[in-house]
Amino acid sequence: MLTLSYGFKKPQTGDKGSLWFPALEGNFQQLNDHDHNGSNSARLTSSSVSVVTQAIVAGSWVATTGGTYRQLVTIAGGLFYDDYQIGVKLTVLGHVIYPTIEKVSNTQFYIYTNDNTLDYTILYLS
Repeated sequence: MLTLSYGFKKPQTGDKGSLWFPALEGNFQQLNDHDHNGSNSARLTSSSVSVVTQAIVAGSWVATTGGTYRQLVTIAGGLFYDDYQIGVKLTVLGHVIYPTIEKVSNTQFYIYTNDNTLDYTILYLS
């Protein structure tokens, strides 16, 4: 049995079930528990995360009921809704905000606001 970097076990030819199955169980547990901190798995860096941005301009808000506004957003660059985490920032100030987002299809969603004078920047995080 070889112990690889970060403690994973790799069976070798001739290893029997009495060694192999506990090693497999340990590998599963480590995969479940790792946190990419550099000690129990490879450290993640900011370059490991890809981000695609898209502008939502104030002039495109459409009034709905109760003083709210919404925009239908077609996701940029052929991306799909379920494949990305969607973040939103105020374009001018850069503050992260948490508006309501409603999936319409795999390539479109509604975003809601109560202030139709704001420009948003959508962040698609993979």
